[in-house]
Amino acid sequence: MSSGRHRLASPTTSTTRRLLGSPLGVTAIVVALVTVTAVAVPVGLDVLGCGETRYLRVSATQSMAPVLREAATEFNDDRPSYDGECVYAQVDEIAPHRIMTTLSGGRSGDSTIAPHVWVPESSAWVELTRVSEGGMHGIDTDPPSLASSPVVLAAPEDTEGMPAPDDTSWTLVLPGERSPDRPLVMVDPNRGVDGMTVMHAVRRHLGSGDDADTAMTDFVRDVQRDSAFGEIDLNTFYTGSAAVEERVDPVIVVPEQAVVSYNASRAPTAPPLQAHYPVEGTVSLDYPYVTTTDVSSLRSAAADLYEVLDQDSYRSHLRELGFRDPDGTASPALADQPGLTAEAPPAHDDLTGDALLASVTDWNRLSMPSRTLVLADTSENMAEALDGEQSRMEVARQAALMGLSLFPDKTDMGLWLMSDEYGESGREEAADMHRLGTSDEDGEATRRQELIGVAEEIGVQGGGSRLYDNILAAYDEVADHYHEDKINSVILLTAGQDEGSSDISHEELVAALQDRFDPERPVSTFIIAFGSQAEEDELRQIAEATSGSLFVTEDSNEIGDIFLSSISRRLCVPDCDS
Repeated sequence: MSSGRHRLASPTTSTTRRLLGSPLGVTAIVVALVTVTAVAVPVGLDVLGCGETRYLRVSATQSMAPVLREAATEFNDDRPSYDGECVYAQVDEIAPHRIMTTLSGGRSGDSTIAPHVWVPESSAWVELTRVSEGGMHGIDTDPPSLASSPVVLAAPEDTEGMPAPDDTSWTLVLPGERSPDRPLVMVDPNRGVDGMTVMHAVRRHLGSGDDADTAMTDFVRDVQRDSAFGEIDLNTFYTGSAAVEERVDPVIVVPEQAVVSYNASRAPTAPPLQAHYPVEGTVSLDYPYVTTTDVSSLRSAAADLYEVLDQDSYRSHLRELGFRDPDGTASPALADQPGLTAEAPPAHDDLTGDALLASVTDWNRLSMPSRTLVLADTSENMAEALDGEQSRMEVARQAALMGLSLFPDKTDMGLWLMSDEYGESGREEAADMHRLGTSDEDGEATRRQELIGVAEEIGVQGGGSRLYDNILAAYDEVADHYHEDKINSVILLTAGQDEGSSDISHEELVAALQDRFDPERPVSTFIIAFGSQAEEDELRQIAEATSGSLFVTEDSNEIGDIFLSSISRRLCVPDCDS
């Protein structure tokens, strides 16, 4: 996102731009940069008698990197040498999830991404590296902490509906708990421990079980559209512009240090922010100094660089940037900052190992795009009335429209209508599989809008449902075009009666689905049956054969909860209980 800062180009800048405009100019600049980077420093060190020059690669978070760069400069000024090898420290900002992936894959020695010193925002990343499939590779087991900062909820001071800073609960992040309604912004849990903290807190509050999974599904679907993919810069949310003043201010989950940094640098017209500390406890980010290399000279260099960082001047600089001391103590300067509580908030340390993996797994399964084939029953049984008012078809139509409103634009969705009135196949493929957010060739309508139009016009065709034949055909269609990066499923809207209209029997269908179901490539069947006349036992066996679920209803008002429950089922696939 643009910072909004601009300046006029100087004559030198204009000349550079003209040079960059030619292939020869680009080549010359690239060669010059490579020469300066690869030659200038080693030549300087060779004069001092170095037999070999090594680079100490240091990776840090965006907020911590400025201090590490200053320390690296001081370290390099001393021209350190270890057993004839000179070491030159370089500091980069690389997202911690990328570092974790590299270290977990055992590429710490030869990867250009893997650092020799890693300073993520939390030891939780170190724990994830240890418990990952690749395991631990030359990584410190008890790294020292450079600073700390608790995860907080941030909002402008005196925000309507916000509780007192010391009376805030994690329940504030749940849908419907913010009044007036306002967005919640957090880091994607795959990208930041502050996001993992939210997921962990929500799961601790909701507990386990089907109702809890449904509530978790509702939370993830509510917040994922506003989730960030890296460290959140609060200045991009509160610019002080007239456009920003007209919107509803969000609640943002960030480290306390981000609130301090924003308040110190905000535009005069931007609102000051208040940090809210959850009463249930929060996670304190500890910014560990992790050595990841086994090379003797680099380990020695890493230890010496830490000694530089441990000096009072650098500790003071960290406090000036809004960090607390490693033990959570706020310096006098930090305590005087507006919008903060100087006393260390209650913290918990159980966000480790399995809990971390569970938090990220919950998010990934619930936020992963879907690839879904909807199978809608239009047989004569769908004309029957429910509860003396609406027909099954009317409720099914509302269910289809509700489902279309719940699934995000990245969802691939197709629609089949089933009745033996459609001919030998017993179905009409009303819409093939396409992403809901894509537009038609004329750019006039999205696939979602097209499907809404189809759903509004669905009517009873009569005849038998060919239920069992169509379920198997739909399952095979999705399985044959399986997408690894999506949740693959069949959603069935039906009266729930086959009545001998299919070529295969119920027993043959269940056996075929059990044989086809692959836990490594799961395709689950979710059945929504309308009316008590549905053959529930038979339908339940069909759903369970693919780790799916059955819902029976006569009330259109239940459809939203049913869809959320079916989506939450992906948390247990392929090991769902009956």
